[in-house]
Amino acid sequence: MPLKVHEAASDADFDEFVRLQWKSYEQPFNPFLILFCPTRGTGPTARADSMHESKERQLQWHKADPSSHWLLAVDTDTGKAIGGAEWNVHESDPFAKKPEQPFTAYWWEEGEKREFAEQALGQWMGPRMERMRRPHLLLNMCFVDPDHRRRGVGSLLVEWGTRKADEMGVEAFIEATDIGKPLYDRHGFTSMNEYTLKPSKPDPGEEWKKLEEELGPMHGHFMWRPAGGHYEEGKTIVPWERQM
Repeated sequence: MPLKVHEAASDADFDEFVRLQWKSYEQPFNPFLILFCPTRGTGPTARADSMHESKERQLQWHKADPSSHWLLAVDTDTGKAIGGAEWNVHESDPFAKKPEQPFTAYWWEEGEKREFAEQALGQWMGPRMERMRRPHLLLNMCFVDPDHRRRGVGSLLVEWGTRKADEMGVEAFIEATDIGKPLYDRHGFTSMNEYTLKPSKPDPGEEWKKLEEELGPMHGHFMWRPAGGHYEEGKTIVPWERQM
């Protein structure tokens, strides 16, 4: 079955993005879904309402960010969307101007859960602000419908960005889960280090403990693809190490 990848053409595409995002990150479970897209409330419409909120928020972020490129993978035989990704194309240092205020996870209700999420996301953003200081591409997220995996959808979504990086002559980055890492290995990315996000506070309350248990270990790989895609251990210059 032929597959096609295209950039988001309308706001309606974000309905498909969010449907696929939630389905993919729940099978298997990816804790970053909850950090960025929590289910708020407990009533019969809580999930649908939360999906709508996350769609509107991510659409707003996309429109406000010139670097944002959302891609949709479609099975052309059925017309069905089966995968999606967001690549950020940075033609200059995105962190040249430091944020005036600390990162705020405003989509969480105030309380310990928001505090936990903000700590986790702050730990996650730290390496970006140190290492992504030059023109580059970043695969911010990538997801494939569990019913359509092993068909090359992920590769098509990744290749959009690696081709763009090679055209621009710049490096590319991904923060990968253990499950996603083999895909990125095949496309010239190298794991520079592993990380585990570990928010902490003295005497955490029940909300903190509950979210900590729900998310489990937040482990990943900081992956880098140098300009041109060829990395040799001990030979390839790692730009952020040279800056230090």
